[in-house]
Amino acid sequence: MIYRKGPGTVEYQWTKQDGAYQESDVPARQNCRINIMTEEEFQEKFPVLFRRGFIGGKVSHNRFCKADRLNKTVAGTFSIPLKESPSKEKTTFGFCMRKEELIFIDDADKVRQILDEMQGYPLTDSSSPALLLFDFMEYLLKDDMIFLQEYEERLTRLEEELLNGKAEGFDRKILSFRKELSALSAYYEQLSDMGETLQQNAAEQGDEKDSLLFGLYSDKAGRLYSAVQMLKEYSMQLREMHQTQIDVRQNEIMKMLTVVTTVFMPLTLVAGWYGMNFVNMPELSSPYGYIIICVICLLVIVVEILIFKIKGWFN
Repeated sequence: MIYRKGPGTVEYQWTKQDGAYQESDVPARQNCRINIMTEEEFQEKFPVLFRRGFIGGKVSHNRFCKADRLNKTVAGTFSIPLKESPSKEKTTFGFCMRKEELIFIDDADKVRQILDEMQGYPLTDSSSPALLLFDFMEYLLKDDMIFLQEYEERLTRLEEELLNGKAEGFDRKILSFRKELSALSAYYEQLSDMGETLQQNAAEQGDEKDSLLFGLYSDKAGRLYSAVQMLKEYSMQLREMHQTQIDVRQNEIMKMLTVVTTVFMPLTLVAGWYGMNFVNMPELSSPYGYIIICVICLLVIVVEILIFKIKGWFN
């Protein structure tokens, strides 16, 4: 059950029942709550915290994931790339973790959609805002390894097309891949840094369980970051392979032009020789002079071709 607390503010309450977490409209003392506020509401209720925690006084101005420790409060932002187009749009919202509650700052209703999707998702615990935030962050990464495996499969298909000589639009495709992977790489690196910040905060508060969980989360985000780096390297190898194929084709063209130039170079010499129009050239006055020169030129071409074939220049 979701119940509203003031205009625009949505409050969630989880309780554990029969081994599964469910929402309840009756707050339980041992369970913490999640509040969703608009940016205006949060700024009005926590003006100092808002100015210190968010760059430029606007949550939407923050285009990256971060967590800042402000005394006994942790505030930050999420900037989540859309899986359909990671390099383009991002879902951005803020959060504030206080001692008794977890607050999300969201004007676009994205957090509520995520929390609704989390119903039935096995939660770690609901006894502290830190654990609720951990479950929320864990949910964001639940299918990401499968998502990255799909990326690898797409790159493998692109490699097969490249090997089969079907590289039409390759540069555009590989550029799109690299832009998307760069966005995902930054995202996972930022989440890993967030996990470390939250781990340090939990350790200072003496919460060993929270510190351990956020440490594991940071490691998980780090592994995803490493996987993306491997995919970026794979895409770079494909790009180099494509460039190698282009270089090979260019070399073949240059080789053919060199052979053609070499074949006709003696003919150019003959044409230049007889173009000097010396008067004392006996073959010019001979009735068979033209035919003899043609035969000599053809013999030169045949000999050159035979030599080139022996040398393997036509392979």
